[in-house]
Amino acid sequence: MKDLSHRAALLVRFGYVGDRFFGLQPQPGLPTAGGALIDRLTSAAAGRAPRGMAFAARTDRGVHATRNVATCWFPVGEVDVDAAIRAVTAPRDDGLMVHGAWRVDPFTHARSVSSGKHYRYVIEYGVDSALASGLHTHAWAVVPTLDEALMQVAATGLLGTHDFSTLRGAGCSAGTPVKTITRIDVTRQGHLMVVDVEGDAFLRHMVRNLVGLLVEVGSGWRSATCIPEVLAAGHRQAAGLMAPSGGLTLEDVVLLPLLSAVIDV
Repeated sequence: MKDLSHRAALLVRFGYVGDRFFGLQPQPGLPTAGGALIDRLTSAAAGRAPRGMAFAARTDRGVHATRNVATCWFPVGEVDVDAAIRAVTAPRDDGLMVHGAWRVDPFTHARSVSSGKHYRYVIEYGVDSALASGLHTHAWAVVPTLDEALMQVAATGLLGTHDFSTLRGAGCSAGTPVKTITRIDVTRQGHLMVVDVEGDAFLRHMVRNLVGLLVEVGSGWRSATCIPEVLAAGHRQAAGLMAPSGGLTLEDVVLLPLLSAVIDV
């Protein structure tokens, strides 16, 4: 096994307001949530930039997060890690909400700490115009009135393990389109429809395409029993609408039990 004893590794729980950033992944010359976290850690570590930054869930431009996970490391002895942990959680106006940071085993990597993810999508329905922004700042404003019961029937057809190629966005790098969805709840909250989705892993744009499909069902454009046929098609064109990014929030990255036992989450 490779000797990583020279690394002081950190795990960071953080959220962000998606419309302040050009996505999560650091990009030269553009404000990103990942870049803001690197800047905050560099400041907390007295100017030393973290190495090996990785994220448990990738989010696109405009997508929000309540609790994502990042891992990184500093060379042992070069940084006061305890001081950096205290400093990185201090509030500041950079679009981030850092909930906590912990020192972890140097073999811990953000891409392998999760047993699942929880996404939430908010829709404001029955607005006066398709061009209206609606009253809810983090919601997709749609004109049609949506039928919650029909959407839930369709959602049930998406539960379980399936080949989700139909809901796979262009440029997806996942090794397999086979994923498992463990929960989809569609709930009405006044003039908002809230869709909660949990699963082991997700393809690029999968949740946004899923929500677009449910909206088509809820508006009466599709039958609530269409899901088997849509999934069997195996191509993106069969799924219809892709919901915009602004209504989507990564609510949680569910940590593996061994990590949850030692980290106050």
